[in-house]
Amino acid sequence: MKIVYSWLKEFLPDAPSSARLEELLAGLGLETESISRLAPPPGQVVFGRVLQVENLEGKEVRRLVVDIGREVQIVSGAPNAKTGMGVALALPGAVLPDGSELSIRKIAGLESYGMALSAKELGVGDYAGGLLEFAPEALPPGTPLAEVWGPEEVIEVEITPNRPDWLSVYGVARDLAALGLTLVRPSPKPQRTPLPLPFGVWIEDPEGCDRFTLSYARGVRVGPSPLLVQRRLYAAGMRPISNVVDATNYAMLELGNPMHAYDAAFIKEGLVVRRAKACEKLITLDGQERTLDERDLLIAVKDGQQTRPAGLAGVMGGLEDEIRDTTTAVALEVAHFDPVRVRRTARRQGLKTEASYRFERGVDKDGQLLAADRFLELLQAWAGPEVQVAQERLDLNYTQPHPPIAFRPAYTSRLVGLEYPEATQAEVLRRLGCGVEPTDQAGVWFVTPPSYRVDLSIEEDLVEEVARIVGYEQIPTTLPSFFPHPDNLGVDAPYQAIERLKQVMAGLGFQEVLNYSWSSPEECALMRAPAPTVFMQNPQTTDRTALRTALYPGLLKNLQTALAQGEDGPFLLFEVGKVFGQTETLHLSAMLSGDPIAGLWQKGLEGSFFALKGLLEVTARNLGSNVRVEKEAVPHLHPGISGAVFWNEQKVGHIGALHPAIATALELPQVYLFELTLPLSKGPGGFVDIARYPASMRDLAVVAPEPTPYAEVERLIRARAGEYLEKLEIFDVYRGKPLEEGQKSLAFHLTFRHPQRTLTDLETDSFMQNIIAALEQQGFAIRR
Repeated sequence: MKIVYSWLKEFLPDAPSSARLEELLAGLGLETESISRLAPPPGQVVFGRVLQVENLEGKEVRRLVVDIGREVQIVSGAPNAKTGMGVALALPGAVLPDGSELSIRKIAGLESYGMALSAKELGVGDYAGGLLEFAPEALPPGTPLAEVWGPEEVIEVEITPNRPDWLSVYGVARDLAALGLTLVRPSPKPQRTPLPLPFGVWIEDPEGCDRFTLSYARGVRVGPSPLLVQRRLYAAGMRPISNVVDATNYAMLELGNPMHAYDAAFIKEGLVVRRAKACEKLITLDGQERTLDERDLLIAVKDGQQTRPAGLAGVMGGLEDEIRDTTTAVALEVAHFDPVRVRRTARRQGLKTEASYRFERGVDKDGQLLAADRFLELLQAWAGPEVQVAQERLDLNYTQPHPPIAFRPAYTSRLVGLEYPEATQAEVLRRLGCGVEPTDQAGVWFVTPPSYRVDLSIEEDLVEEVARIVGYEQIPTTLPSFFPHPDNLGVDAPYQAIERLKQVMAGLGFQEVLNYSWSSPEECALMRAPAPTVFMQNPQTTDRTALRTALYPGLLKNLQTALAQGEDGPFLLFEVGKVFGQTETLHLSAMLSGDPIAGLWQKGLEGSFFALKGLLEVTARNLGSNVRVEKEAVPHLHPGISGAVFWNEQKVGHIGALHPAIATALELPQVYLFELTLPLSKGPGGFVDIARYPASMRDLAVVAPEPTPYAEVERLIRARAGEYLEKLEIFDVYRGKPLEEGQKSLAFHLTFRHPQRTLTDLETDSFMQNIIAALEQQGFAIRR
């Protein structure tokens, strides 16, 4: 998030320099990514008012007459050039941010005495599709733009997902004020008029939207925003659109609550918050027609007995009701939506907006009225003196108050290891906006977090806040006062090995699950798992009568649940847990459904099998081990796609595709599994120095009968390749002419390397001859 320093100073008048702010923000947990210093526009860029726009016959450019204290002629191809608009005009001699120097040029047969600039050409933004547009009376013509757009600093910070209250200028200022800085609290006061509200609001899905406010203003004149506002929006990474739209973005960046402005003439009887209907269509503000899902939360316009989609709640509004140049009345929506619903809708629709970014993290459920008043105040300041704001507004509120948290000051000192006076803790919590009340129990307070702190829910959260505001640097660094007995050294090695295995699996994209250890004979029979041997004397339910004998049935049930809930694939799940046969053992099981890797060279059943096998091989490599698979039939796996897993040449389990009969019974798509017995043996691992001598590489294509497994050919090659074979990779499997039917060609890359010198071609050729002789002796042919 980008914070404009001058904007932050409006809320923190005594804010220190940006360099000192970086230190304070780091202490609060906000990491500063960069501090940018924006230079003012070049001195010869002035404010101009367009007096005349003349189309040139047969030309893509137009002639503009611009008032800059005197009339000058320029030639421009900008599509949005129009009479009466204010522009940023670079005069001859101006040096633009890209280093180009302007001069009087002849374009389309006319002399152009300057250049009207886009945001990109002036270096304030990335938009190059049209001219910067200012209000015609923003400045006296000829005024250097640098007089109002002076130097500016922008602090870009990285917001952690648990702190959505930092996603605004005021939110960051509010947290900094807890350190003792003076905070100016916003108190917008729009001038209100008794006006009838021409619309209503109906919430049909209060779980998806527990608060919805709708305000009304009329007499609006749509036009450009003030110059200072445009400068700040550009600096914050947003493109100015119009005074009405800019007011929604400005208020959101300032206070953190997203909002949406509708052209009131198009919302008929009012707005309905409901779930979308299957295959319902909506054209969003980006011009894309989107097919909606029944799980999407929708803002719809009520027109008699019918409703039509007007926007995706918390994500993006619809094109039909957007603010236009002809808009004279505005309906403002400021609401609170369920974060999970917003996140899933944004993901399904492939949309990432400033609004969804905030809603899916958690917006202040009590900040709607303040944000609406700020917008209305800005609207009256920017959209003309005739703007009238309705005294009443619609506010449907189903939100629940934040429950108080039982808090013990003594627990803070004990947990952190530093004595914090009770008065200090109470002051810190109140500065953070919490309500602090004593209880009947000695040493216990009731602390009520403010509505914007969605991350505070347990006592430890409050302990962390006290330590954070007082300063982590105050906590002493000390060694533990106890040391383990020598007999206990290394006792955690098995645990550490399991944790390392889990880290590697998670790093490859797998999601860990924890399932119950219960099963039943019927489930084991359906899943073709070993029959249970340990039964419950007092089972809770009929499907939990025994202890499980394998982990993969639980993963299959996880997949069933995810599909029933409409989750999108691919699914990569794993579990580490105990199974109970004749003895109690620890297993690792993993499941893949869907294609997690784009562009696999072999598609279909084998393609996804190789994807899972490749992930298993990468797991082994990360743990300093090696793994191979040999064909072997397993009851619960596909007869043609199953094999035994050898970890460091020790058989530890099986891998393959789920048996079609099980997949059909469970109504599952293609599923690939492996299950291994733990612990896994430790490989040689260790550090390997970077090779000092070049490798010698050869390719080899082996023709073998179709049933021949890859592992058989690989073993034969490795056995005869010699000690200098560094790498063996298969890169192609070919079937077809000129090979005979029932034959396949396996193509390998072989890499040889000597650790102490460069191998000669004769040496490498001799290795290859040994390999070829062994292959031919076994009846395989070499494809020349």
